Amino acid sequence: MHGVPMRPSVLSPTGFLVLGALLAVQIGCANGPLPYLTAMNPSMRRQWEADEQYQPTLHRQLAEVDELRDGAARLSEGEQRHWAGEMKYIVETHDSPQLRAAAVQALAAFTVPQAADGLRVAVKDGDPLVRIAACKAWGQRASRESPERLAEVLGSDSDVDVRIVAARELGRFNQPLAFQALGLALNDKDPSLRYRAIDSLKKASGRDYGNDVEAWQKFAQGVDPGPEYQPSLAERARELLF
Repeated sequence: MHGVPMRPSVLSPTGFLVLGALLAVQIGCANGPLPYLTAMNPSMRRQWEADEQYQPTLHRQLAEVDELRDGAARLSEGEQRHWAGEMKYIVETHDSPQLRAAAVQALAAFTVPQAADGLRVAVKDGDPLVRIAACKAWGQRASRESPERLAEVLGSDSDVDVRIVAARELGRFNQPLAFQALGLALNDKDPSLRYRAIDSLKKASGRDYGNDVEAWQKFAQGVDPGPEYQPSLAERARELLF
C-alpha cells in the first residue's frame, strides 16, 4: 500500500485472516468499562507493549483501521478493492463490535463498488453499534442503493436508536423511496423517531408542513397536502432572537 503505511503484524497484504483469534483477552473486559482512558496511564501502555509481543491489542487494531480509513483517498483502486475485502472479513468474523464498527467506517471512506459488500453485511450485524455505523456509511456513500438499505433498516430494525439514525440519513435523499419510508415512520409510537422522520422529510424535500403529521403522510404518499406551513410572527421573532 503506497499512501498509508501499515504495521505488517496487523494490516499486512496477506489480509486479516488471523484477526478473529487475536482478542482472547479483551481490553474492555480486563481493564474496566473505560478502556480508552487507560491510554493515558504509562503503566497500562507498558502492559500493552508487552502484550503486543504476542498479539496485537484491540486499541492497536482500532488505531490501524482508523489509519486506513483516514488514508483511503490516497489508495489506488486496486488497493481499495483489497482493503474493502479485508474490512468485510472483520465485519463478518470479529468478536469486537468496536472493531467491526471501525471497519464499517473505513468501508464508508472507500469509493469502489466492493465496499458495499461489507456494508450489506453490517446492516444485519447483531450489535446496534455496528448497524448504526452502517447506516451512517450508507448515507455517506449516497449511492442508488443507499436509500433502499436505509429504508429497510428504518422499517425493520429492532433498535429504535438504529432506526433514528437510518431516518436521519434518509434526509440526504430527495426521492420517493426515502419519502415513503419516512412517512411510514410517522406512525411509530416513539416520539423521537417521529420527530426525526419529519426533520428528514423537511431536509430531503425542501418542503415545510411544520409538525403536521397528516400533511407529511400525504406528501410521502405522493398526495398534495395543500399549502406549506407559515410560521406566525411570534415564531419568526423567536427564530431571530435564538
